[in-house]
Amino acid sequence: MKLRMGVDTGGTFTDCVVVDQAGTIHTFKELSTPKDPSIGLYNVIKKAAAHFKKDLNELLSSLDFLAHGTTVATNTLLTGTGAKTGLILTKGFRDTLEMRRAHKENIWDLYLTVPEPLVPRYLRLGVTERIDYKGEVIKPLEEEELETICEIFRKEGVEAIAICTLFSFQNDTHERRIRDIAKGLLPDAFISISSEVLPQIREYERMSTTTANAYVGPKLTVYLSDLENKLKSDGLKRAFYVTASNGGVMTAETAIRHASATLLSGPAAGAVGAMFFADLLGQRNLILMDMGGTSFDVTLVNNGRVTLNNEGEIAGYRIAKPMIDINTIGAGGGSIAWIDKGGMLKVGPASAGSDPGPVCYDLGGMKPTVTDANLILGYLNEDYFLGGEMKVNAGKAEDVLKREISGSLDMTLTEAASGIFRIINQSMADATGVVSVQRGHDPREYALVSAGGACSLHACKIAEEVGSLKIIVPKAASVFCALGMLESDIRLDNVKTYNASIPEIDLKDFNAVIEQVEHRALKELLQEGVERKRTSLLRFLDVRYVGQHHEITVEIPHGCKIEEKHMDEIAQAFHSTHERLYTYSTPETPIEIMNLRITALGAVDKTGLYEKPLQGGDPSEALKGRREVYFEENADFAEIPVYDRDLLKPGDALTGPAVIEERITTIIVHPHWDMRVDGYGNIIMEVKK
Repeated sequence: MKLRMGVDTGGTFTDCVVVDQAGTIHTFKELSTPKDPSIGLYNVIKKAAAHFKKDLNELLSSLDFLAHGTTVATNTLLTGTGAKTGLILTKGFRDTLEMRRAHKENIWDLYLTVPEPLVPRYLRLGVTERIDYKGEVIKPLEEEELETICEIFRKEGVEAIAICTLFSFQNDTHERRIRDIAKGLLPDAFISISSEVLPQIREYERMSTTTANAYVGPKLTVYLSDLENKLKSDGLKRAFYVTASNGGVMTAETAIRHASATLLSGPAAGAVGAMFFADLLGQRNLILMDMGGTSFDVTLVNNGRVTLNNEGEIAGYRIAKPMIDINTIGAGGGSIAWIDKGGMLKVGPASAGSDPGPVCYDLGGMKPTVTDANLILGYLNEDYFLGGEMKVNAGKAEDVLKREISGSLDMTLTEAASGIFRIINQSMADATGVVSVQRGHDPREYALVSAGGACSLHACKIAEEVGSLKIIVPKAASVFCALGMLESDIRLDNVKTYNASIPEIDLKDFNAVIEQVEHRALKELLQEGVERKRTSLLRFLDVRYVGQHHEITVEIPHGCKIEEKHMDEIAQAFHSTHERLYTYSTPETPIEIMNLRITALGAVDKTGLYEKPLQGGDPSEALKGRREVYFEENADFAEIPVYDRDLLKPGDALTGPAVIEERITTIIVHPHWDMRVDGYGNIIMEVKK
């Protein structure tokens, strides 16, 4: 039996999805192991092997496809535990990294600070050389200076080197020569050059991204290299893929070279899964909510597509790599409840993670969390956590909530737990508004997709807050990112700065540049092991009004030579997009192209899900008991029915309130909501008519 597997390492749990030839989805969870994420990954793969009655070698050798979402690069950047990095740049520009763009992200915050540069000033060293904006050498590279620089790096124990010289995106001769010399003098150093990491205009963004790439590269290299070698020695015969921030996958070897492209590795796969479900269900407008143990990620799918940003910030550092527009906040099952100096109850962003985890896990946690509150409110089954595999301690959760929250605020235990529940719901509703209302989209026109192990406890309340009338809980909601990895194509993004005005552009030169970049993109894709018949190319342009600071990316026709009529279409698409994003457009203002982007795609086989016919509609066969659950509508506990999701049939329906349990997640159908099961086994919740 040929199998396809996706494994996502989260802050609390490591999720695994295996899809067999019949299209059946098998799901598995294990606690993550932050000190060595590969341990958690192997634990969950071994659990999958036992389920299929195979040993580890048999399971790995039967895999047709294996993709992995990793938080190694992200956590390295967030925790400041990357390699000691040196930066070689054009002499006289060592402070570019520190000056940033001289923008203040929040003009009202008098105490706003920015993170320290990843490379301290004494390790940012200039070399004599100069290439102008046309790519012409106006000052040769003084190679002998590099010996002194590398000697300083050696004495300082530098492990990684970033190289970023002026206008290398037009001519990378000097950067490549600097790399060759540095590699000869410091053979063990991880080296990143900006002309490979980000060959485009804007010095600060290029330098920041290249520096981040070098900073996280060594740790990611060790992790992925060791993991790939171990997997192959244990039986893996196929390529080992890693998910990227752009929603695609790439080989581990490519991920090592482009480490900064993996900074949103896991959440991006969830967005791909949402697009897959948008097509499957014919529901083109969705908002994906993914609540795990540490974070809450929300992504908007408009007309079946997600928004791809060409740059963003992670931990305050500018990363100018294509990444899916995902809004992430510190709100998860492990988010810690606390009281501020003013006596106000707060929740998050700090999280108990998986080690020690929530107090109820009984693994040493000492701070009250959202999961502890949910257990006290009756939303979670003390005897059926992870299908009964993991025992939780409600008594300890009650004790810590009394000691840390209710006692200090002079409220009952239930009031404290309900307060935590309401606060975390509001935080997640606000995050949902960022990708919808703040982007000009009305959430009332979108269905919410509830994903992640904890989200379906809160989904109805989030929907009520933002005004959405429909919630979809996929069959594999708790491991949705891992499932999304199986829908991700191999994707490589290429960019080349090309400055020209519309309509005065030289089309002959423009088409020649497109052909050159497409040839390079296709060559790289074939090196990933993609068959030629499975390849495709997409074209995009970064366009702006002359004098503007930021661009808008618009898609342009592919598979043909660009003609005058196409330029008119591109201009109209730009004006329309500008109108939608910023509420105005000025067609009379000249526009200019800044960058050409070519995306190379290698199609992978998709999960074949089959729709089953709807049956009776009576869920009584799935009833497994009743439980006392607290609802704020009643300001009290009420005994409500509890159903087994695995026993619910397509067509079954019920009216809330109710609890629906499955092995790795729980769904709360709150009052004023109806629930039904569709032909794919998804739970559909809608506001009562």
